[in-house]
Amino acid sequence: MASGSEDQRVQWANEARQCLICFKHIDDPRLCPQCSKLFCYSCIRQWLEKANEESGNPVCPYCRCACRIDSFVKILEGSPLYPPTPLDGKRNSSDPLGDISKDPEQVQKHLEKVLLETQGIFNETEGRVLQELDKQRALVKQTKDNLIKTINLMVQQEFKEIHQQFHAKIGEIDAWADILTKKLEKHQFTLVSAKATFEQNSPAELVPKRSEIEGSCALVTEGLKTVSLNVKPHCFKSNLIPEPTTWKFSVGKYTSIRRTNEVQYSDLVTDDIGSVWRLEVHPSGFDDAKNTSLSIFLQLYSGTEGQYHYAIELLGRSGNHRYEDEAYFELRKGWGQNHFIDLKSLQESFLENDGLELQFSVRALNLIDKYAKMKKRADSLAAEVEQLKKTAHPDCLTEVVTIRNVVDAIKASTCLYSDILSDDIGGRWRLQIFPGGNAECKGLFMSIFIELCSGIPNKYEFTVAVLHQNSKKVVKKTLEYCIQPSLPFGWKTFLGREELINNGYIQKDSLSIRLTVKPPNATQKLFYFRQYHDQAIGSMCPQRKESVVSNDSRPTTSQEPIESRLRKSSISFVKNLFTKTPSTDQQ
Repeated sequence: MASGSEDQRVQWANEARQCLICFKHIDDPRLCPQCSKLFCYSCIRQWLEKANEESGNPVCPYCRCACRIDSFVKILEGSPLYPPTPLDGKRNSSDPLGDISKDPEQVQKHLEKVLLETQGIFNETEGRVLQELDKQRALVKQTKDNLIKTINLMVQQEFKEIHQQFHAKIGEIDAWADILTKKLEKHQFTLVSAKATFEQNSPAELVPKRSEIEGSCALVTEGLKTVSLNVKPHCFKSNLIPEPTTWKFSVGKYTSIRRTNEVQYSDLVTDDIGSVWRLEVHPSGFDDAKNTSLSIFLQLYSGTEGQYHYAIELLGRSGNHRYEDEAYFELRKGWGQNHFIDLKSLQESFLENDGLELQFSVRALNLIDKYAKMKKRADSLAAEVEQLKKTAHPDCLTEVVTIRNVVDAIKASTCLYSDILSDDIGGRWRLQIFPGGNAECKGLFMSIFIELCSGIPNKYEFTVAVLHQNSKKVVKKTLEYCIQPSLPFGWKTFLGREELINNGYIQKDSLSIRLTVKPPNATQKLFYFRQYHDQAIGSMCPQRKESVVSNDSRPTTSQEPIESRLRKSSISFVKNLFTKTPSTDQQ
């Protein structure tokens, strides 16, 4: 009894020291809180990471309970579950069977367990691959069927293209099926060979072949980890025909307008992508159709130039007269027909109460063409919005300055000054930079202040950006303040000292800083300019009065250039205020 108990204890102890993933002696063991099985830390971490990438549901490889790497218990060396590595070298740490590695029965049980576990992994992988292949085939077929139901107006060529794409995708999956089947067959052959070796040899003969069988099983296990389906997302392309935008146009008092042949224009109408159209009708014909036919043209008044499909239809009681075509429309140029319908047929079949009714429609050629036109329209609108923003909040100063000798300034906590920067409404500015910090922030932050060197105190919005080669690391801060001359205002804690030094803001002992100054809005900007203008006029008034007294109330020639220059500068500013080219960011 004692011997049997001892054998069981030894067997349990050796199995406990064996990782169930790599089947080697456990290195840095981790215990599953659900099934109490031990694994190498590196093995279970890789297992859970791969399971999370493939399915998003990492589970224990033994009990299949959902878990994370943090939930596994670390076993300290010296505990009963993790005895210290022997120093005498009698046992090879890579040998999971330890001292009983020569016992045929134990070897047989161990190999049987390895084969069963390997077969289980193979069966699971094979089932997963087959299930995924069937799922992908079903998804492709479902996508194809759903798409075909929605394209009842598609021409035969469209159906042909859809089916070609479908078969190409099925072919791609079938190609993957062939690749994965060959991989599985290769691993199956290795596994079958190992099983045959196991079944055809006695326990005693299995001892020397143990490493061979284990190596084959490990090779299969590692190979099965790489078996996965990598099919691109399924999408079908179809040039579906979009619905046209349709309008009606009535022409009255036809008899009188026919005599004068005065051109009749419809109201301006807008389609669903923002282009504006109008219909142009010549009651008695145009060019070579005069006095013989009704001439009608469709005109792109504003919007996106390009190829369009259009239709013009004359409505009648007994039937309609229709003309449709495709043409490239340019702005203010019409397309249609000189000889739309002869005047005799018009009077006999389509005139009612001395008037006629027309219906016209326009559309993009297909959805792809429509999306392209919509993108052009969106880009145009975005550009207009940006221009309106610049007009509503015009910058009066945007400059990038380079501050040098930064390293010495950090060490000495001294102040560095930018060059004097002039805005376009008379103000003069400069930056005060303390790379090593200012006042109580010395040694902790970089401080930046804005100073109005000369000008009239006003409310402005200030934006200061410390530039970086990586645009994501640009540090930008904005404030709104009524600044006073020679009283700097800004940020004591603009940027941390360590971040400034270590994150690449200092290049060749220099900093690049962009300063943007803007009034609250365009109206305020004009008001500020008026203040600067009045101040300049006021400063010149004494000189002008003195000249008037000394020259018998007649203006001197020296006064004319001064007033002329002021007047011209005011006019030039107003003209250029809303057409100012935005500054290009320098980063």
